[in-house]
Amino acid sequence: MRTTFDLPDELVKRAKITAVKRGSTLRDLVAEALRRLLADQAAPQRKRMTEAPVKLPPGHTIPLLSNTEIARMFAQEDITHLNDVYRGR
Repeated sequence: MRTTFDLPDELVKRAKITAVKRGSTLRDLVAEALRRLLADQAAPQRKRMTEAPVKLPPGHTIPLLSNTEIARMFAQEDITHLNDVYRGR
């Protein structure tokens, strides 16, 4: 697609020099730069959680339960109902 941009002279000069050094064209250099910029924005880095999302009062903890222990907490009819919901019944 043909388009027009108003870019700073110094930026265009540097881009043209870079394209020549790479054995490329200004068009290809700009297209590659845009692809890289847009790819970086399309897949943002997830922030690593540094603290618990829930603040508990001092001395309180969240119990660690296995899947089996959690399943035991539900009545069998609840589990049957949840299975039906997940299977689209």
